Amino acid sequence: MKPTNIGQTKFSKIHKGGYRISEVDKFLKKAALHLHKGDEDKLSNELAIVRFALTKRTGYDPKEVDEYLDSLVQSYGSLENSAKRPFESTDRSSSVRQKTIDESGQKPTSVIQSSKLRTLTPPIVSGVGYDREEVDHFLHVVADSLERFENVEGKDLDELRAEQYILTSEKKPLLAGDQVRYALFSVSDNGGYDTLGVDAAVNRLAEALDFHWNRTS
Repeated sequence: MKPTNIGQTKFSKIHKGGYRISEVDKFLKKAALHLHKGDEDKLSNELAIVRFALTKRTGYDPKEVDEYLDSLVQSYGSLENSAKRPFESTDRSSSVRQKTIDESGQKPTSVIQSSKLRTLTPPIVSGVGYDREEVDHFLHVVADSLERFENVEGKDLDELRAEQYILTSEKKPLLAGDQVRYALFSVSDNGGYDTLGVDAAVNRLAEALDFHWNRTS
């Protein structure tokens, strides 16, 4: 039996580390609209790439959301799309999903790294999409900032962040999370990068930069 009442689906809420409620609700309403129009192929494509930001405030329980969307994938997804997720993750989080240090004392690590970002390509659509050249340049610039952060620790990390407040012509300043989070791209009616896939990636990259700006080592 296929899931019903997608647009009205609700989930348990947790106080920290949940999926952003507005993003999940917006996606479910869009999914319900696709089904209402009988456009299961488009729903399948979006299920394959959807990612949600994690919030430090109240949000939906990620496990419940993931399990529900997995049920939608079983009903409306395709094996082809499952194998071609451009921004692959172990879950549907668009964020870095940093974890606190566990009992083993192991440090948390960033899920998205500059080396991986340089090899990733958003899905291409034939209809309305983001300008590919603009997005490619944007991802390259973000990767440069991530790489600079990844190469330093401890005192060197503190110095790198402090240098951003000193104007010089030698190096470009590091990007901050909000600069990435609110990035805008030109939209074309003649094809380009899938807007949903790029928007999900932007959220994930913004939180990766937030992590580096706030990490202690």
